[in-house]
Amino acid sequence: MKTKPHLSAHSSRAWGVLGVLLILLCWQLSALFLGPLLMATPMETARAIPRLVMSGRFLNDAGASLLRVAIGVSVGCSIGFTLGILAAHSPRLRGLLEPLRWLLMAIPPVVVVVLAMLWFGLGSSMVIFMTVLMMVPGMYVNTVKGMLQVDRDLIEMSHVYRLGWWRRLRHLYLPSLTAPLTAALLIACCGGVRLVVMAEVLGAESGAGYALANARSTFDSAELYAWVVLILGLVAAIEFILLQPLQRRLGQWREESHA
Repeated sequence: MKTKPHLSAHSSRAWGVLGVLLILLCWQLSALFLGPLLMATPMETARAIPRLVMSGRFLNDAGASLLRVAIGVSVGCSIGFTLGILAAHSPRLRGLLEPLRWLLMAIPPVVVVVLAMLWFGLGSSMVIFMTVLMMVPGMYVNTVKGMLQVDRDLIEMSHVYRLGWWRRLRHLYLPSLTAPLTAALLIACCGGVRLVVMAEVLGAESGAGYALANARSTFDSAELYAWVVLILGLVAAIEFILLQPLQRRLGQWREESHA
């Protein structure tokens, strides 16, 4: 019985490797069909990555994008979390924020980029503003739903025993919010990278998206796909190195809190 989870995990990894090989095969066939002007092969892209990383502009563009992602995601998630906590305790505030929440979740991000360009011009302010605005609704919705799912009897019991605000937050609310918030944070971080790159492509003067636009304008397909691979690597690093260990740690803390 104890070997089944191990075998299942091993099988999952094997299928994952097979999926990656299938993507590379489709990429190679597509590149041969479209030609080098439109799509670089995986090997050409692999050769272009070291040249790109060693170039002087790489650190500036990558650093600008990372800073925008960090600021945009952290500020947006903090605002969404705070508003979610307040709205869960106030039906009036929740009703007041509902139209704005719906509007932000329904409007296409490209429309927000265009409006932000009109308001802030080109540059970091526009990219960060757009990222923050797109990050808030997801974190807000998950926070409100998690708060509303807390057992009302437990809340009343915490008041009967006169538990302080911090103890209620730590032992009652945060364990209930762990699952939805870690999922929302994973989506926010990965989505934040995509939003920042898209905004940089459309209206920035530095960053990975700006470099992508330059490579496209010069028909340097090898550099363009090298940037794509590096951006995918960033998203993978955020998920597997930062967010998944954080999710496991918070899951253990949740079990300890309930115990």
